[in-house]
Amino acid sequence: MKLTKLTVDNFRCYKERSFLFHPEFNLVVGQNATGKTALLDATATAVATWLLGFSIRHDRKPIEASDATLSYVEQSGESQFVESWPVNVIANGELNGKQVSWQRSKHSKGGNTRYGDASELRDIARLSNDSLSEEIPLPLISYYGTMRLWQDPKKSKEQVSKAKPSLNKHSKPSRLDGYKHCVDPRIALKELVTWFAKQEWQSFQLGKEPTMLKVVREAILGCIDQATSLRYDPKREELLLTLEKGEPQPFSTLSDGQRCILALVADLAQKAATLNPHMGEGVLQKTEGVVLIDELDLHLHPRWQRRVIEDLRTTFPNIQFICTTHSPFLIQSLRSNEELIMLDGESIANPANKTIEEIAADIMNINSPEVSSRYSEMKSVAGEYMKNLLDAEKAPAEKLEDYKNRLAEAIAPYDDNPAFQAFLEMQRIAKLGS
Repeated sequence: MKLTKLTVDNFRCYKERSFLFHPEFNLVVGQNATGKTALLDATATAVATWLLGFSIRHDRKPIEASDATLSYVEQSGESQFVESWPVNVIANGELNGKQVSWQRSKHSKGGNTRYGDASELRDIARLSNDSLSEEIPLPLISYYGTMRLWQDPKKSKEQVSKAKPSLNKHSKPSRLDGYKHCVDPRIALKELVTWFAKQEWQSFQLGKEPTMLKVVREAILGCIDQATSLRYDPKREELLLTLEKGEPQPFSTLSDGQRCILALVADLAQKAATLNPHMGEGVLQKTEGVVLIDELDLHLHPRWQRRVIEDLRTTFPNIQFICTTHSPFLIQSLRSNEELIMLDGESIANPANKTIEEIAADIMNINSPEVSSRYSEMKSVAGEYMKNLLDAEKAPAEKLEDYKNRLAEAIAPYDDNPAFQAFLEMQRIAKLGS
C-alpha cells in the first residue's frame, strides 16, 4: 500500500486542501498551528479504511465530531463556533500494483462515519482476510504521535498483564495482531515487552533464536548508534540495551531519544514480522505499507537527526513514511524536494545541497539564522544608536537632553552585557560630552 494523494474537506484547519505524496519518504514542514498533526490524523483515517475489510473490531479510526472545521461567526445576535459539514477524507493510492480510490465522510455531529465510497478497498481487504492462511502480503500500517512513548493505547492497561512469558501461553497468535493499535498514536510498550519475553522464552525452549526475534533485534541494533546487544531481562521484566564499551542498560534508564527510536523501530519491525511471517528474514525488506510519525526528531540530538531518515529507509525500504518535523537537519537529509511537503512558504530545490543556514532562512523563515536573535537585535540597536547619535550632534542645545535620555533607554535592556553598554556610552560621551 502506498498513498499518492489525499484530499480533505472541512477537516480541522483545512477547509479544502489536497496533498501529493512521494512513494518513499515525505517530510511535512510548517510553523506551529499550520496543520501538521491534522494532516497525519486525516491520513491515519484514510489508511485505517483498509481495516474495515478484516475480521477485527479495533483501530478503524472514524472521523470524530471534533474533526469538523470550526468557524467563529455571528448568529442570532451572538458570536459562536459553528461546525462545517460534511467532513470528507478522500484518498488515492496503490495496492498490489493496482490504483485504488476511496473516501470516508461524516455529515453531522451525531452521524456515523460513512464508507460507502470505499467499497473497492474494502473488497480487496476482505479477500486478504479470507486468505490469511495463504502466503499473501499484508501492508503495514502504523501511526506514532508526539506522546507515543508516554501513554498506553486505549485498553492496553487492561489487556496486558506483567511481561512474563509463562502468561498467556495458550493464546493463539494471528497475523492480524500486527494491526493492533496500528492507528493509535501511542506505542503499546507493555505489549511489546511481552512479545520480546515470549520470543526469548521460545528461543530458550527451542535452543535457537526464532526468525521473528532475530529480525526485530537486528532492526533495532541497526538504528541505534553503537548498540551491540538487546535482550529481555526476566528479573527486571524489561529490555536491556548494551552499547559499545558499556554495560547493559535497562530501557527505563536510557535517554528519551534512545527509548523513542528503540520503541518505534521495535514496534514497526514486530508488526511487519507478525503480518508477514512467511517472508522470513527478508520481511523488513519486502513488507510494504504506510507509516506516520509526528515530530520524527523528537528528543534526538542533531547528530542523530542527520541519520534517522536514512536509517529508516535502509531498515524498511518498501515502507512509505509520512513524517512531520521542525528540524532543519531532517530537511537537509532528504534526497529531493519532492519529498518535502510545505504547509506554509515554498519548497527549495535539492535540500541536501543546502546549508543549515539556507534551510533555516529559505524554508523556515528565520532571519539571520547564523547568529542568535538577541545578537541580531543588539546589532540593530547599535546601528540605530549610532544614527541617533549623529542626529543628536546636529540638534539644538534644548533638545540635547531628550536625545541623551532616548539613547540611554535604547541600551537599558542590555544591562546583562556591560561591555555592549559601555562601548555605546563611550561613543555618546565622545560626541555629546557627559
